[in-house]
Amino acid sequence: MKKIIWKDFWQSIRQTKGQFLSIMGLMLIGSFALVGLFVTGPNMRATGNHYAQKLNTPDLTIVSNYGLDKQDAQKIRKLRGLKNAEFGYMTDTVLKNSHDSFRIFSKPQKVGLYQILKGHLPQKSDEIAITDYYRSKYKLGSTISFHEKKNILGTTFLKNKNFKIVGFIRSSQILSNVNLGQSSSGTGELKGYAVAMPQAFNQTVYTVANLTYQDLRGLDSYGKIYAKRLGQHKKVAQQVLKEETPQREKRIKKMGLQLLKAKTQTLALAHNKLATAKQQLIAAQNELSSQESKLKQQASQATSPQMQANLQQAQIKLNTQTQELQKQSYALEQKTATAQRKINTSAQKIANAKMQIKALVLNYSVYNRRELPGGEGTVVYTTVAQVVEDLAKVFPIFLYFVAALVTFTTMNRFIDEERINSGTLKALGYSNTVIISKFVFYGFLSGTIGTIIGVYLGHTLLPQIVYHAYYQSITLPAIEEHFYWQISLIALLLSWISSVLPAYLTAKNEFKEKPAALLLPKPPAAGSKILLERCPLIWNKLSFTHKVTARNIFRYKKRMLMTIFGVCGAATLLFAGFAVKNSISNMNERQFSELIHYNLIVAEKAPVTAKQKKVIKTKLHATNIAAEMPIYYESMTKVAGKNGDTQEITLIAPKFSQQLKKYVQLNNRRSHQSLTLNNKGVIISERLANLLQIKEGDQITLTDKNNQQRTMKVAGISEMYMGHFIFMNQRQYEHIFTKKYTSNAYLVNLKDGQPANTRKIAAKFMNLAGVGNVVQNTAISQELDVVVQSLNMIMVVLIVVAGLLAIVILYNLTNINIAECIRELSTIKVLGFYNNEVTLYIYRETILLTIIGILIGYFIGDLLYRYILYVVPPANVMFNPALSASSFLWPLGVIGIVTLILGFIVNNKLKNLEMLEALKSVD
Repeated sequence: MKKIIWKDFWQSIRQTKGQFLSIMGLMLIGSFALVGLFVTGPNMRATGNHYAQKLNTPDLTIVSNYGLDKQDAQKIRKLRGLKNAEFGYMTDTVLKNSHDSFRIFSKPQKVGLYQILKGHLPQKSDEIAITDYYRSKYKLGSTISFHEKKNILGTTFLKNKNFKIVGFIRSSQILSNVNLGQSSSGTGELKGYAVAMPQAFNQTVYTVANLTYQDLRGLDSYGKIYAKRLGQHKKVAQQVLKEETPQREKRIKKMGLQLLKAKTQTLALAHNKLATAKQQLIAAQNELSSQESKLKQQASQATSPQMQANLQQAQIKLNTQTQELQKQSYALEQKTATAQRKINTSAQKIANAKMQIKALVLNYSVYNRRELPGGEGTVVYTTVAQVVEDLAKVFPIFLYFVAALVTFTTMNRFIDEERINSGTLKALGYSNTVIISKFVFYGFLSGTIGTIIGVYLGHTLLPQIVYHAYYQSITLPAIEEHFYWQISLIALLLSWISSVLPAYLTAKNEFKEKPAALLLPKPPAAGSKILLERCPLIWNKLSFTHKVTARNIFRYKKRMLMTIFGVCGAATLLFAGFAVKNSISNMNERQFSELIHYNLIVAEKAPVTAKQKKVIKTKLHATNIAAEMPIYYESMTKVAGKNGDTQEITLIAPKFSQQLKKYVQLNNRRSHQSLTLNNKGVIISERLANLLQIKEGDQITLTDKNNQQRTMKVAGISEMYMGHFIFMNQRQYEHIFTKKYTSNAYLVNLKDGQPANTRKIAAKFMNLAGVGNVVQNTAISQELDVVVQSLNMIMVVLIVVAGLLAIVILYNLTNINIAECIRELSTIKVLGFYNNEVTLYIYRETILLTIIGILIGYFIGDLLYRYILYVVPPANVMFNPALSASSFLWPLGVIGIVTLILGFIVNNKLKNLEMLEALKSVD
C-alpha cells in the first residue's frame, strides 16, 4: 500500500511540475530576501566588532585644542569603569611636493592598534608606517618627507621631516579611504595617515587620549546596550573635563606667556648685541678720526724729509684702516638691517602669540567611534549595516505574505485537480490521514526545498553583494559569513505555514465528503447576478466576451482576490524599490548642483591679524575666484538620532543676507517657496528638523564652540539632503549670541569647480597664515556616494526579487485560471472561436485584474516607500521623498512585459489544446 501511495505521490509531482516549481520558487524568493537581509547586517556588525576587538579600538577618544597635560591625564585615569587609558600624540602635516594632508600618530602600546599589511611598525624615531593605499606610490625602505606649519609659539610637532617607510598599515579608527575627514593642513581634507615613534614628536603635552571601558568589553559595539553604557561614560568624562577647564586654561596661559617671555628676552639680547656692535663700530670710527686729526697736525709741523716720509706711511696705513672700517660698517649695516627685520618679524609673532594666548578658549572634545575626526568611514559602515537591517523589517515580511497567499491558492488548485484520484484511493480503503499526508508532504517537500536553497543563497550571496558595494571605500576586512540558525528556522516555519498548513486545512475539509462524491468533478462555482448587470445602461453595451469576463471575475472571487493581491504585492515591492532607488540617485545632484552653489568655505584662524586678513582678501580676489561673500561660520552640535551621537551642525550667518541666494538656495521642499533670512528666527535644514521633531515656530537649543547653550526660534525649514545646516542674519546672530556680529569666513565660488581644481585652490588657502580651515563639498559628496552605491545595490537585488515574484505569481495564477476554465475554453473553441479570441476570453480577466493590482500596488507601495524614508536614512542624510514618473512606469513596464509574455505562452498552450480530452467528464 505504501508503494502505491509513494508511486501516486511522485506521479502527481511529475504531472504538476509547474505548480511544484512555483511553490518552490515562491519559498526560495521569500527565504532568500528574509535570510539575506537579516544576516547581512549582523555579519557586517560581526566583522566590525572582531576587527575592533583585534586592534583594541578605543571606546572614547579625548582631544583638546591645546593638548592634555599631566593634570589632565591624572583626571582621565581616575574615570570610573576605565579599563585602559593610553595617551599619545598626533599632528597634521603635508606630504612634501604635494597637497596631500597626512595625520601622523604616535605608536600605541595597547589601545587603538594598527593592522600591519606589510612590513612592521616603526622602532626608531626616523621610521614610519603609512596607510596601505599609498603602497602604489612608495616601497618599503624608501624615504617619505613631510612639511609642517609652525604653531603659535613658532615650533613644529615633529622633530624629523624625513622618515624611512618600514610598514603599510590600516587603522581601527579611520575606516574610509574616500572621506577621511577634515584636516588642518594640505587641502583641508585628510588624505592619509601614518604612525611614528613617540620620540619623533617635539611635544611637552599629549594631544590625544584613547580610552576603553571594562563593562563594554565583548558587547556588540553597534547595539543598544553598548550605546547606552557608552553614552553614560561619555557624559561623565565631559563633566570631569568641564570642571577642569578653568584651571587648565590658566596653566596654558601661564606656560605660554613664560615661553613668550623667554623668547622676548632672547629677542632683547639679540637687539642689545646689535646695539653693542654698532657702538663698537662708532668708537672705532671716532678713534680713526682722532688719529687722522693728529696726522694732519703733525704734517703741518714736519720739517725734515724723513718725518714727511714717515707721516705719508702713517697716512697710507690710516687710509687702509679707514677703508676696512667702511667695509665693516657697510657689512654691519646690512647685517643689522637683516637682523632688525628678523627681530621685527619675531616681535610681531610674539605679539600675535600673546594676543592668541589671551584670547584662547580651551575645548575638550570627547568622541565615540562615529564622532571622531576621521570616523566618517565608521559612520558609513554603520549606516549601510543599519539600512540593511531596517529593510529586513519591511521587505521580506511583505514578500512572504504575498508568497503565502499565492501558495495557498496553488495548493487549493492542486487538491482540486487530485479530487477524483483521492476519491479513488478513499474508495479503495485508504484512510483520510494517508491521503491528506500526500498533500501535506507535497507542500512540505516543495516549500522545504525552495527554503533550503533560499536560506543558502541568503547566507552567502546577498552579504557578498552588499560587501562588493562598499569594499573599495571601506578598509575593513572581507565580510564574515556566519550561519544564523534562528532566522533559518523562522524561514522554514514560514515556509511550512505557507505551503503545508494550507494543504492540510484544504485537504481535511475536502475529504470529509463520501468517496462517491469525490469521484465526481467538483461542481463549478454557482453563477449569480453581479452588480454591473443591475446597470443596464452599461451592461447592455458590453459584448458577450466582456460580459463573460465580468461574470467570471465575481464568480471565482478567491482567484480574483489572489490575482489582485499577488500582482499588488509585486507592484508594491517594485514601486518602493524603484522609488527608493530614484530618491537616492538624485540626492547628490540636487544638493550640490541645485541647492548649494559654493565650492569652499574658507574659515579664518582665530584671532586673525589685519595683515593676515589683507592677504586672504587678496587671494579671494584672484582671477580663479568667481565670487566670494563674508559670513560668520561655526560648527555647532546637538545630541540626536537613534544612536545618541553628537550631530555636527554648520552655522552660516552671511554679512549680506540678500546675496546668500548666489551661494545657497533656501527653499521649502513641500511648498516650493523660496525662504529668506529675517528677524523672526533662523532657517534650519529639513533633516535636522525631522531628527529633532521640530516645526516652524518651535525653539531649538544647540551647543556652540565654547560649550555654551544657544536657544533660537525656527522661522523656516529648508530642503537639504546631506549634513545639518542653520542659517541666520546679522540681527539674529547678535540676538542669539549676545555680541556684535563679525565675519570669520567666506563662501567661495570657483570659476572651475572640478574636484582637482577645488583641492588645488583649497591647498593655496590652507597655506595662508590667517586661514584656520577650508571646507570642501567634494568630501561630503564622496561619502554620500558610498551610502548611495551600497543602498542602490541592495535595491537592485530587491527589485530583481520583486520582478521574479511577479513572474512566478502571474504564471501560477494564469495556469490555475486555465485549469479551472479548461472545459469552458474547449467548449467555445468547439463552437468556432478563433485562437486569439479563446486566449482573450480568459486572459482579458488576467489583464484587468493585473491593472487593478498594479493600481492598488501604487498606493501600498507609496506607504511602504514613506516608511522606508522614515526608518532607513542615517542621522545626517535625508532621502528625497519626491516621486518621479519612473517609479510608476517601471512597475507597470515590468509587470506589463511579464503579462504580455505569459499571454503568448497561454495563446500557444490554448492553440494546441486537446478539446475532446478536456471535455471528457465523469458522469
